[in-house]
Amino acid sequence: MGEDKYLNELKSTTEYTGVHPQKFALWLGMASMTMFFAALTSAMILKKGDFQSWENFRLPTVFMYGTAAIVLVSVLMHAALVAYRKASFSTFRALLTAGFLMAIVFLYCQYIGWSAMNAIGKSITGNISGQFVFLISYLHGFHIMIGLIVTLFFLFFAFRDRKNPVYEMNNTVNPKRLLHMELLVSFWHFIDIVWIYLYLFFYFNYQ
Repeated sequence: MGEDKYLNELKSTTEYTGVHPQKFALWLGMASMTMFFAALTSAMILKKGDFQSWENFRLPTVFMYGTAAIVLVSVLMHAALVAYRKASFSTFRALLTAGFLMAIVFLYCQYIGWSAMNAIGKSITGNISGQFVFLISYLHGFHIMIGLIVTLFFLFFAFRDRKNPVYEMNNTVNPKRLLHMELLVSFWHFIDIVWIYLYLFFYFNYQ
């Protein structure tokens, strides 16, 4: 009965495009971010062709560890969504918390990587080759911070309602609550894929 209500409400809000408006808005945002990071990496390739101003260096290894952490974020967030759909709320809270903490680990790895770059003389105020890594990774880190803030709100409400199983059961098929969780996980998948692309891009352009 609850699932039928969920589907009917979705249909009533997606009669024109077949896609929920909030999902469509998120997709537009993702497309904009994709073009933004594509423009930055394209600019870096063009600047790299200037051999007189470009200084090559090896990317700090800690960025690889950060990449592994961000992959785990996607895995944990997706598992949290699956647990929520199954009404396994204790598992959902544990996985969401783990994903949140792993995203913090990723940012910590980024910080260590930035410090390592400063140590080898490739600071944000130094050569253009180092500036690109700082600029792009800083901007990506900003999007990670947005994801962390939104996830923190989810954690707050998830733990606030943990002692009220009736409330949770009544909201298992709540279209807004489930939709927002799906949007959050989609955002994490996207921003994680963006970093994997950026890491591989840096790895093959800084040898």
